[in-house]
Amino acid sequence: MIKTSISILDCDFNNLEREINKINLSNADLIHIDIMDGFFVSNNTIEKFDMGKLSKYSKKKFDVHLMVDNPEDHIEKYIKPLTEYISIHIESKGDISKSLNKIKNNNIKAGLAINPNTKISDLYQYIKLIDMVIIMSVYPGKGGQKFIENTFDRVKMLRKSSNNIEISVDGGVSSLNSYNLISNGASTLVSGSFLMKSENINDSIKNMLKDS
Repeated sequence: MIKTSISILDCDFNNLEREINKINLSNADLIHIDIMDGFFVSNNTIEKFDMGKLSKYSKKKFDVHLMVDNPEDHIEKYIKPLTEYISIHIESKGDISKSLNKIKNNNIKAGLAINPNTKISDLYQYIKLIDMVIIMSVYPGKGGQKFIENTFDRVKMLRKSSNNIEISVDGGVSSLNSYNLISNGASTLVSGSFLMKSENINDSIKNMLKDS
């Protein structure tokens, strides 16, 4: 089954309960939380996401994406009952294996995200430590970017190397590219504005998954 994970980076944080309730009422599988530290990328969203409020409002599990340097210093804050995944970046500083093990030791699925300009083969050394790869289809740091077309080939390459790994794609994902992503081996589609700003989230999810 193909999963959908709704990024709330561009949601209305002044009306967070209402926005999360829209997701609660939808068929989305996960809420994708983009944490940026102002160093790994220029934006800083650490204070933007109040995990206490999100945990209170949400009925969906969390898919936490740490775009941070030294992820080991941040992991603890996102270990919550609703957290299903915590993903770190292969390009981040610090000990990648140690961070991944810290996630797994807290009974949370570990993910490794990879930027568009990093070779897919760089992931292979960590495959046995991770449950999921997030293939970035835009450069991390802000929403609303244009989807990078060679993402299809990158998904296909990773899927050929591993039948079991979950492959999530994040950035500019919509019904315009979802079919090709799924047919090349993606198992989770992360989508922000396409879903959150649609008139009907379930109709938009249906459009993304219609040929899967």
